[in-house]
Amino acid sequence: MDIVMLAAGSSSRMGDTNKLLLTYNDLPMVAYSCLEALKFLAQYADRNDESCRLIVVTGYRRQSTEKALETCKAFMEGTNSRLEMLIVNNPDYRNGQFSSTKIGVSQINDGPFFISLADMPFITAAHYEKLVPMLESHDAVRPFSIKDKDRVPGHPVLHASRLKEMITKCPDDYSVSKILKSCDVYEPSFNDDSWSKDIDYVQDYENLDRK
Repeated sequence: MDIVMLAAGSSSRMGDTNKLLLTYNDLPMVAYSCLEALKFLAQYADRNDESCRLIVVTGYRRQSTEKALETCKAFMEGTNSRLEMLIVNNPDYRNGQFSSTKIGVSQINDGPFFISLADMPFITAAHYEKLVPMLESHDAVRPFSIKDKDRVPGHPVLHASRLKEMITKCPDDYSVSKILKSCDVYEPSFNDDSWSKDIDYVQDYENLDRK
């Protein structure tokens, strides 16, 4: 089981602010999101006796983003030796999110994998855990939040290993959503907006209930 964490975007809707460095629960947002992913992977590695990897894809202001991940490296030192965190840079991050997705997915081991977003700090280890048993024979599991009776697609999305080749062979102007249209995707609904709640604007951050 691996997780690809996308942390390469330019935060253009926040002007000159790198939203991934904004504080959430006393940590840079990117570090908090990655720590929750690592907590899940550590539990999964112990339970299944297999190697797990978190692949963090950076791009915009990569040096500051990677420095913010020092907390994650400290966490790694006290966990399962079969847990790994790999940081990869996308020099062409301006080509769009899918270019970063392809770079991250190209680094996964054989087995199922999540694609997650670093600007969604409400996603906890428990969210990842909840989707794992739902994959079964499906190609993917994509969670939805129920908001005012509407179903809103969310993250992380869990993929079967066979989707790796499909993703990495597509052009940069493609998307995972387009790929999933031709796949067998299980789409559970939850009364939890964490699945679809990200931080795009300054007001989103100002409205956070944070420490």
